[in-house]
Amino acid sequence: MQLASWRFRALVGVGLVSLLAFASPAPAQISPGPGTGGGIGGGGGGGGGGGNVHPAITSLNAVQVPGRKFRIYGRVADDTPATCGVAISGAANGVALCNGTGNFDAIFDVPTPGPITAVPGDGTQSGTAVNRTLTNVPPMVSIIAVQGPGNTWTFSGRVGDECPEGLSVSLTGPAGVNGATATVGADGLWSVTVTVGPGVSGFVTATVTDWYSATGSAMTYFSP
Repeated sequence: MQLASWRFRALVGVGLVSLLAFASPAPAQISPGPGTGGGIGGGGGGGGGGGNVHPAITSLNAVQVPGRKFRIYGRVADDTPATCGVAISGAANGVALCNGTGNFDAIFDVPTPGPITAVPGDGTQSGTAVNRTLTNVPPMVSIIAVQGPGNTWTFSGRVGDECPEGLSVSLTGPAGVNGATATVGADGLWSVTVTVGPGVSGFVTATVTDWYSATGSAMTYFSP
């Protein structure tokens, strides 16, 4: 997880105990969101804290990035947004710190996609938990064959995936083609040129494996 060290020190400044309090809140400590009428909690003023309101997550997004990771970002509404952070637990674990406008953005290791829970905190109190599910869909791949000069052939196509960049496409087929590989670009495109024997033809299968070991494949036929 990538966290700005100076922001972390700023949050520690309001108390490590408070950080831990919102990072792992007990169900009874989770409030229903920003208090109404400026009060804290359902009683409208009990429990101290003056006019401080409970922080609330107003947006929460997650996108897959290379290497079994997810970028989790969004925004927290609070009267002191610069002191806020969002504790993530479940398939991803850690704390994303907010900037002066309440925006948070961090990359988390996600060994296996699944549900996450995000809880905002401002160093004094926590807000309502927000749930999301991190998913991974098996990739898709296309393949075409184009004959080049001599006995060369170029096999190419496109990979459809949440995060295609850096994935590898492997080919199986006749000698000269079998075992060839190509790296997928950020736009999902891939291409590899091989040399085969005179008059060689046959079926070629392209297989792509995504970051979570899910696969997709496609087949084409080539002939001089």
